[in-house]
Amino acid sequence: MRPTEPFRKEHEELLAHIDHLGHAARELPRLDPAERRAVVDRVLGFLTGTLLPHAKAEEEVLYPEWARLVGFADAAVPMVHDHEAIVARVERLEQTEMDDVDTLQELLYGLQALIGVHFRKEEDIQLPAFDAAPAEVTGRVLERMGALAGHVHEH
Repeated sequence: MRPTEPFRKEHEELLAHIDHLGHAARELPRLDPAERRAVVDRVLGFLTGTLLPHAKAEEEVLYPEWARLVGFADAAVPMVHDHEAIVARVERLEQTEMDDVDTLQELLYGLQALIGVHFRKEEDIQLPAFDAAPAEVTGRVLERMGALAGHVHEH
């Protein structure tokens, strides 16, 4: 088992929710505005209550440690830019009227794609460095990430 397996498993669980963004987007045109509001509120609950805290923990713990591992202080800047793009779309989603189905769909599909690619970059580029790092480094990062995100990673 790779040392980063708990983090990869968490991504897998988050991606199951991310897949629901596409389902929600396809469903919206068939719903009345009150039903659309309920769907969008559920999505926003996940994004603001789970995904964005996860991203914040990454910025505070994972990214700085990864930058140290690879020896380049700005290595994670592109990942932070992804987070900024995600936050901007979440904020637009919060502000979009329920009768603007095209914009709602655009934002949901965009978030699904952006988050999926972002996770893939983390798993393909960043996590291998932690798998190769000393166990105490990876363990410390997983522990701190879990504490910030409100759960405990087992390592």
